[in-house]
Amino acid sequence: MKTRDKIIQASIDLFNEHGERNVTTNHIAAHLGISPGNLYYHFRNKEDIILSIYEEYARKLLLDTFPIASPDIEPLDAIINYMDTVFQAMSRFRFFYANLPVLLDKNPSLREKYVEVQELIRTQVSDLLISLRDVNMISFEDEELPDLVSVLRIVNTFWLSFYQTQNLHPNIDSSVFIEGVLKIFALIRPYTTPAALPEFIKARDLYLKRHQEMQTVA
Repeated sequence: MKTRDKIIQASIDLFNEHGERNVTTNHIAAHLGISPGNLYYHFRNKEDIILSIYEEYARKLLLDTFPIASPDIEPLDAIINYMDTVFQAMSRFRFFYANLPVLLDKNPSLREKYVEVQELIRTQVSDLLISLRDVNMISFEDEELPDLVSVLRIVNTFWLSFYQTQNLHPNIDSSVFIEGVLKIFALIRPYTTPAALPEFIKARDLYLKRHQEMQTVA
């Protein structure tokens, strides 16, 4: 792995473990056993590192792998794949979601990239919902689509922050992200058609079982 990639991966791990605001470039360099000068050869500052992390996140985990329903993919599988993709991204880059408004305020370049990517995601979520409607998986009126897309994206983006504010000693583990997926199921159920409801409930119960098993282990 190249030094630049090592810096990115180490930064993600440290930001997740200690919180982005508590980690400096010196901490990252020391963690990797390299000099601060070596780090600055690749990145000008911590904000530059975070921008690079977000670009990797957006490219690999949202844009390149975003599922769209098609004749080769079962409709329910498409939306489950979407939820898994988003919440796996949240787990890997949880520091970003836990402190999103502050990070965007500190880094205009990051905000510009974030808004650009979010517009693409908005379009993709809309297309996914329409494709599910086309195969009679869900039902909604055209005028409902923008609000439905917005609410789904709000849960995806801010579920982790919400969870942290509701607990005195929040412990972020895999069960938290499964709980986020269950919230998406709750949002979609009123739009699910009678024909699709049995499969929908089957999928929801699968996630519910996973969540209960994780809670038992914890």
